[in-house]
Amino acid sequence: MRTTILSGGLSLAMALASSTASAQTEPRYFGQIRAELQAMGLSAQCAAATAQSGSCRVSTTALAAGAGPSDGAPASNRRYIVGFDYSDVTDTVYVFVDHYTTVARSAATADALARRLLDLNWEMLVGKFEWSPASGEVRLGAVLNTDSNFDRRAFRGVLRTVLRLADRYADDIARVGGAAVGDSTAPAAAAPTAAAAPGTR
Repeated sequence: MRTTILSGGLSLAMALASSTASAQTEPRYFGQIRAELQAMGLSAQCAAATAQSGSCRVSTTALAAGAGPSDGAPASNRRYIVGFDYSDVTDTVYVFVDHYTTVARSAATADALARRLLDLNWEMLVGKFEWSPASGEVRLGAVLNTDSNFDRRAFRGVLRTVLRLADRYADDIARVGGAAVGDSTAPAAAAPTAAAAPGTR
């Protein structure tokens, strides 16, 4: 009798686990990320690439996202495309300004820009600049860890910090790189496609 009960209990547990696994069609905290962006008044385009990874894109200004003044300077109305690449594999949300600016490797300003980006990375505690010599794209991004939970306040803080930094260094980067900074340099925002997990690009 006891064997029958144990066997039945095990079968039920396995069935419930199988049902839960099949029901998970998107990453663990992806719904919370969408909900938080909506709560911030940001219209996001989101797509889950797999059950373990997904991406969102938002067109916004620092002011609209609630990012206050940076070092006494008011937030600007410069618009940015901000990406959110979430992965259950790495337990991270990669928050970045997509195509912050674009400077080709062959450009006369490329070396000066690369040096300036390294200087700024040394100064920043949160966030970093990235430059792809292949495409010329410059990003400004930061990573939020989600290994134990999804912290709403931390998520908002990372997004607003990235946008404050974007505004703070926009004129400097535009001058050194000789190229526009902001949404005008980014491709038209479209529904996100499958994105590489942070740290795998």
